[in-house]
Amino acid sequence: MQRKNINLWTLGVLFGSILAFTGWSGFKTQTFLMGKTGEISGKVIEVFPNEQVQSYSRRIKYIYSVDDNFYVDFKKLGTEDARQEIGNDLKLIYSIKKPEKNRVKRLSSKYDNSVGKKYYSIIGKGYIELRLINGIFKYKEFAQGGKLIHEFVGEYKITNDSIKFENYVFKTDNEDKNRPTLFVFSPGNDRQLVDLYSKKTFKRFH
Repeated sequence: MQRKNINLWTLGVLFGSILAFTGWSGFKTQTFLMGKTGEISGKVIEVFPNEQVQSYSRRIKYIYSVDDNFYVDFKKLGTEDARQEIGNDLKLIYSIKKPEKNRVKRLSSKYDNSVGKKYYSIIGKGYIELRLINGIFKYKEFAQGGKLIHEFVGEYKITNDSIKFENYVFKTDNEDKNRPTLFVFSPGNDRQLVDLYSKKTFKRFH
């Protein structure tokens, strides 16, 4: 009976060692659930709770690009995760076969707030809101009554007196003509922007 118990114990240790090895290898290469994987950078484009969405749980919305295609996902933050802000970088593990499958590997804490700057332009009976937040822009066009008719998001870079916009474009998007591309600051007034193509003027109120 004692020898049988020893054999069972030995078998259990061996089986546990195999599981530990394969489990660690699977975690290390991220092939256990997603198959062959790659590593890529992403950007936080929204944090929750916020002005529009009040919640007891902290979450982030992030975006990443694989083969010139953009993907969006969400992550619930744990108690040990640092506070996140729009514009923060993150590292992701994604499935080569199905890039929409991903896992956040590492978060960063480059920025300390998501307030940014807001600019507005009046168009007919509606208006446009442009938010510049830590390298991320949000462009929303509203019709009369506050109905949202266009919404774009992407990255921006300020060089001297101009702002260049790089839009995140998804496969399902079919609207291009209203996307912001290049703005300039009005001479001597950093609270006013001009769209070089539409000639619309945007004034800063925040």
